[in-house]
Amino acid sequence: MNFKETLKTLELVIKTREVPLIIGESGIGKTSLIKKLCRKEGYYLITIDANLLKEGEIGGLPTVEEAEIHGPQGSRKIKRTVYAAHTKLMEIQEVLDNKKADKILLFIDELNRCDHAVQQELMNLILNREINGFKMPEEVRVAAAMNPSGRYEGFENSEYQVVDMDPAQEDRFVWLYMDSEAKEWISWGMSSEGNIHPHVVEFIAAFPQHLHTPDIKATIKATPRSWERVSKVYGLYKNNKDEFSSSILYNAIKGNVGADIAQDFMAFIENYKNPMISPERVLELMLIPEELKGSLSRENPSRLYIFGRNFLRKVEERGGRPKEVEIFSKVLSHYPKDLRIGLMKEIKENYSGSLYEQFLEDDTFLEVFFESYQHAF
Repeated sequence: MNFKETLKTLELVIKTREVPLIIGESGIGKTSLIKKLCRKEGYYLITIDANLLKEGEIGGLPTVEEAEIHGPQGSRKIKRTVYAAHTKLMEIQEVLDNKKADKILLFIDELNRCDHAVQQELMNLILNREINGFKMPEEVRVAAAMNPSGRYEGFENSEYQVVDMDPAQEDRFVWLYMDSEAKEWISWGMSSEGNIHPHVVEFIAAFPQHLHTPDIKATIKATPRSWERVSKVYGLYKNNKDEFSSSILYNAIKGNVGADIAQDFMAFIENYKNPMISPERVLELMLIPEELKGSLSRENPSRLYIFGRNFLRKVEERGGRPKEVEIFSKVLSHYPKDLRIGLMKEIKENYSGSLYEQFLEDDTFLEVFFESYQHAF
């Protein structure tokens, strides 16, 4: 499943009070997925990194304390064993006691990257909702994530050092397999949430196979997370060319995505064409400059798609005013017909509120729509 499908499925499973287990390669966005769900649904997020735990930490180390018991024959002192609560479990109670939130999502990350004894403690907390005297409040939902094991179908070549659960434990989870999708990552990268440098977005649009390379033999593999780091270092380099040479940039990119992809990226930016006229400029002029018409007829589909997505985002940010919807529709009329249809589908799927309704009321958009589909069928 891609990010969007996994998010919706995760939302459904958690509402049934079952425990979802997200399986995906390192750097694919499992943690980002959980954070987005919490923002969307209003959960207070508490994360436990299983790979950082040692035996006894989550269960609490035992201590002996004296207690006084009162009975018919008087009072007497006894010794009893109590367990120190882990800071994350204490945080749960603190959040609820101080009314910081009325519902909590406890996220157990790297579930199969810890010792077997730690895993057993976590399983008791996750599935039985209690451990050594601590009982999970009803307001708490639980989700877990882990990297794939080589014994799972489709991941036979996986090289992660993991501790597999037994079948009985595995059967207690709802398994959600998460994968990367370049088109979805590009959409996210162009949003204010992703804020990926436009040149990096265009590179992935041109070479989608480079977004995620878990199956290559190289030591350093590209992941969606590593491209976020590339975007940061590239943006800093662009603003400080006097301080950093291109060879230094190459070294930094190679350290994130490997030598082969770094060479491709360096070649891409060295031959980078001048950017197309910006959507903001078109909206200011409220007409399509002749230079843009020429660009639209010459550009490759990847750049046209990115330009169209950016234009749509600007129209939405400015309130989707009728005149701006009309000018976008006129720009769309200069696109190749198959790309027009793709962007029209995106408008329906991703802008299904008032902006989509505004497009349906625009005569130019409807003309372009019918003309495109007559050509297609």
